[in-house]
Amino acid sequence: MITSKKYGKIIFILILLMSLTFWLFPSLIMADDHEKEYNDSKQHEIRKERDDEEDDDKREGNKDDEGNEVTGQTALWLLVAANLNIALSIIIKSVNRFLPLAPETITKIKRFNQFQKNYLMRFHYVLGPIGLCIAIFHFLLSSCRSSTIPEWGLILMFLMVILGLMLKFKVSPKRIRGFVYRLHTSPAFFLALILVLVVGHLVVD
Repeated sequence: MITSKKYGKIIFILILLMSLTFWLFPSLIMADDHEKEYNDSKQHEIRKERDDEEDDDKREGNKDDEGNEVTGQTALWLLVAANLNIALSIIIKSVNRFLPLAPETITKIKRFNQFQKNYLMRFHYVLGPIGLCIAIFHFLLSSCRSSTIPEWGLILMFLMVILGLMLKFKVSPKRIRGFVYRLHTSPAFFLALILVLVVGHLVVD
C-alpha cells in the first residue's frame, strides 16, 4: 500500500512537470507538427514544380516537332510528278512478266512504255532536282528534335537525285557507272527512301 502511494506521487509529479513544460514552452509540442507540415508543403511544391516542368517539356516537344506544310506538299507533288514515268515503267514491266498476254498486246505495251519514257523522262530530270531544293527548304523551315529520321530521309533523297544527275550528264567514271545505275534504279533503295520519309513525317506529326 505504501509502495502504491509512493508510485502515485511520482506519477503525479511527472505529469505536473510535463504540463508546466508544455505550458511554458508550447513550441516543443508543436515542433513535430510544424516540421511535418513544412515537409509536406515542401514535397507538394517539389511535385508541383516537377509536374510543371514535365508539362513544359511536353509543350516544347510538341512545339519543336513541327513541319512546314506548304513546302512539304509542294516537294511531295513535285517528286511524284518526277517519278511518274518510273512508276508507269515498273507497272508495265510487272504486267508483261506476270500476266499471260498475247504477243501483240505485249508489243503494244512495250511501245507505250518506250514512248512514255521518251516523253516523260525530261520531266524526271527537271522536276527531281527542283523537288529536292523544295525539300531542303521544307527541312530548314521545319523542326524535329525527337528524331533524326527526317535528316536521313533528306540524305537519301539527295543521294538519289545526285546519282540520277550523274547518269544523265555522264560525270561518273566508267568503271563505277554500272554501279551508279543499279543503285539509282534499285527498287530496294527507292522503297527505303519512301519508308524513311513516311516514318520521319509520322514522327513529326
